[in-house]
Amino acid sequence: PLIAALVFLVSLRLGGGAFPGADEIPDEDDEPRLMGGFGGGAPARPKLKIKSWNRQLDRYALATTKATQGKAEARKLLGKVKNGYTELQKKEVDAALAKEKGEKGGAAGDDGEAAQRRVWVLSFQTGRNDLTASGVQMLREEITAIIAAAEAARDEVVLKLDSPGGTVTGYGLAGAQLMRLKDAGLKLTIAIDQVAASGGYLMACTADRIICSPFAVIGSIGVVQELPVVYERLKREGIQFETTTAGKYKRTLTPFKEPTDEDRQKNKDDLVKVLDVFKAFVHTSRPSVDIEAVATGETWIGPLAKEQGLVDDLMTSDALLLDYVNDGRQVLEVSLTKAPVSPL
Repeated sequence: PLIAALVFLVSLRLGGGAFPGADEIPDEDDEPRLMGGFGGGAPARPKLKIKSWNRQLDRYALATTKATQGKAEARKLLGKVKNGYTELQKKEVDAALAKEKGEKGGAAGDDGEAAQRRVWVLSFQTGRNDLTASGVQMLREEITAIIAAAEAARDEVVLKLDSPGGTVTGYGLAGAQLMRLKDAGLKLTIAIDQVAASGGYLMACTADRIICSPFAVIGSIGVVQELPVVYERLKREGIQFETTTAGKYKRTLTPFKEPTDEDRQKNKDDLVKVLDVFKAFVHTSRPSVDIEAVATGETWIGPLAKEQGLVDDLMTSDALLLDYVNDGRQVLEVSLTKAPVSPL
């Protein structure tokens, strides 16, 4: 049988015009330049790709049908798939035209049937989840693209997240970018397959719903700072490091001066203030959590994290997305990739 809903058209609206969706957005040489932050006028520009889970599952269905029932049955299934895409693409176009004309129920076709619901999928995993959350530079652009195309009445977003955390500024900015989806009225689900700790969990707390796999590591709500002090070694070598400051606390703990008790206490006070902001954010997002019990820097495995109220359900991101497809939704994975840089 035909797997899931057979739709692939993605209607992106730029400047009031319809922008047809496909497996990959057309070359950006022919499209308006994306926002800055990727080298300005450099010729190598990022490309936005949108891939359909629905189509991928249909490919699997065709392959298994051919292997188990033969080429004739596979051809029949292919015909159904193509007809399904054609019909549902027409509904998307009709819905877009109806909305443009200002008709009541702009997200519905001329026959009054609601356009298919969509799930936009983002990823913050391998290659993006480093100490400084450098992947936020791509994530912000992907979020902008989704907000430009999505309709709160029919769309929601899933972020596949795996991160052990890192800097306050990097992961704080990543969380702020995710809040833009909420501000746009889009429901956000965050799916954690391996780890969401410290700043990674801060990102997760922006979600309406958090799921994780049974053995994912969750939590680490705390703040840490580590600093090598080489003052004594420099002193033995006859090296004196001189720093001039204006402001009592412009420098407290540094590797190059002898720390005082006052320096240590001021640094500890600053860390506590950061933790207080972290705790308040988690508590606001998940008010049922006993914040004093979980804000200890500890981590919990999936089922124990659920007991603590840190996550809502136990399942993998793959199971979640397959459920959406089986529920008749378009599942569209959005990714921005940097174009290869010439070594010349």
